[in-house]
Amino acid sequence: MNQKPAYLEISPRQTGKTKRLVQFANELYGQGRTVIFVTPLANCELGLAPGVIVLSDGKNPPPGTDIGRAVWFYDEFDWLKSIKIRAGAYYATTAKKVRQLGVDTPENDLLLRLIELNNLHFQRHFWFFGLKPDSWLAECRATYTPEEFRAFILGEFLS
Repeated sequence: MNQKPAYLEISPRQTGKTKRLVQFANELYGQGRTVIFVTPLANCELGLAPGVIVLSDGKNPPPGTDIGRAVWFYDEFDWLKSIKIRAGAYYATTAKKVRQLGVDTPENDLLLRLIELNNLHFQRHFWFFGLKPDSWLAECRATYTPEEFRAFILGEFLS
């Protein structure tokens, strides 16, 4: 069975991943599709169209939802515990960690498995370059460990 995602994005923090997923979800919902949006931000206003099913991690869609025909969206998928690989689903995340080549493999790591299923292709977006180094970046560098900074801010996920 082909489990290729419709969209796969691995980008640093604060680069618009959720906004892009919301736009895709609203477009598909507007075409009459059943849309299920799984996110750690389920209790936040995301701008999703009324009728899009929004779930927090581990929750099930309402009874009667045709989940087999639904288009699934996984926001921050690397941080979710109940994620499933679904053909035609939309996935976006900031990597939770930097993977180690030879240790982390598609067989034991969901992010690497999705990349493999997507023929080694994924989207990557970066934050705007108008940031002053003495502000947000300096705060991030002081807050995160070097590995977290590489994953969360630089968007790295494999070493």
